[in-house]
Amino acid sequence: MGNRSVSGRRKYLWRDGHWVEIDLDAPLPARKTPYVRSDIGDYRSVLTGEMITSRSQHREHLHAHGCIEVGNEWVEPTRTVLPSAREDIERAMQASPETHAEAKAVSDLATQAIDD
Repeated sequence: MGNRSVSGRRKYLWRDGHWVEIDLDAPLPARKTPYVRSDIGDYRSVLTGEMITSRSQHREHLHAHGCIEVGNEWVEPTRTVLPSAREDIERAMQASPETHAEAKAVSDLATQAIDD
């Protein structure tokens, strides 16, 4: 249940005294009323100084000046491939200037100093 391929998280809703998992893949119910999106407030462009008075003018202005609205762009999720733990340990051991016997001797001395 749910769209776990992107984030792996589940969403819950408190209903009738207990938590119910939300099925993120379930179709939304049909709208009973039209969705009305309000227009944006007037603002002065930081690029040109002209007044922008509508959402359509805002889009045109951004496009004309090669800008994008941050937060609206789609970024494909990526997963960093990490080396295996074995490879990581082997690389650390090869980079270490001391041998296992030397490291053990230092560790034993430190343990003995703590115990005394």
